[in-house]
Amino acid sequence: MNERDKPTFSNEEVAAMESVDFFSIDVEQTNWQTSGDLLASIRRPVFIDEQGVPEAEEFDAEDESAVHWVAYGPNEEVMGCARLAGDKIGRMAVSAEHRNKGVGSALMRRIIAYAAHIGLASVQLNSQIHALPFYEGMHFEADGDEFMDAGIPHIHMSLSLIRFLSPAVQPPLPDISAEQRDRVPLDGTGPFQEYALNVLGVAERQVRILSSKLDPNIYDSAKFCEQLFQFTKLHPYAEVQILVRDAHLLVQDGHRLMHLYHRLPSHIEIRTLKPSTKTLHTEFMVVDHHGILYRQTADRYIGYAILYSPLEAKKLAGDFVQLWEASEPDPELRSLPI
Repeated sequence: MNERDKPTFSNEEVAAMESVDFFSIDVEQTNWQTSGDLLASIRRPVFIDEQGVPEAEEFDAEDESAVHWVAYGPNEEVMGCARLAGDKIGRMAVSAEHRNKGVGSALMRRIIAYAAHIGLASVQLNSQIHALPFYEGMHFEADGDEFMDAGIPHIHMSLSLIRFLSPAVQPPLPDISAEQRDRVPLDGTGPFQEYALNVLGVAERQVRILSSKLDPNIYDSAKFCEQLFQFTKLHPYAEVQILVRDAHLLVQDGHRLMHLYHRLPSHIEIRTLKPSTKTLHTEFMVVDHHGILYRQTADRYIGYAILYSPLEAKKLAGDFVQLWEASEPDPELRSLPI
């Protein structure tokens, strides 16, 4: 029996007073001998009851030898499960009441990390057609023709794990100057434009931008877009993730980053936040886990920049990931005219 999944999985954050509490998910590795009854209690309602998969196909011999994971929520509430049989991810199931809370994403991250840790070069899965955006968002690539399994259309996908492997020889610690560690106060569009380029200039792998509408005074300059383009060309595994409130406004305004987005689909991904999603941050750009450009208010250009602040940058990157998982890719955005 092949991979079956639900169409979307994303974290849902809940705002309480002036703080933001994200849905807590713990993922535990297990096996069929220890947790077979529990795993079956998750998969049976999803695959057999909802999707009509025959029980004889749902539970197979690979369950005995596969590595399994179970996702738990608050108060040890069971929410979902998945397995890895050899190099094949499958049996991804999330209970109906816990969908759209990032359970699938949490399971996938743990499986990918485990697969890379044990030395697998790649992992594969068979995705239901409606789940393609979810897996593409995690960098899986479709590499086969559509086929039917248990009456449901699927397509084969794979993910190279080379980007997740640690190099055999660790690079030396960076030589960081006092100037790079300075927190530079910013006031006005000019300083923001200057330090947007400076912070982008220290990126080596990943650029993350949270902005309501990608303020044109900061992100729509020819210099910024050209530097972002060069970043994606110089670094083979470069990733640019952009979170906005309404990406369609960028199309209407002819934003330069939209042109770059269409030009570099393998490096740049834009997602839109759900209307109900709240965040304590107004706008920021964080590169890798060290560079920060931070705008404190939406109506004034007040903020700061730091070229090297690992602890603070890691915290912002973590907040971004939570919001990213609470967001949704817009499949129509790629086809919109620019």
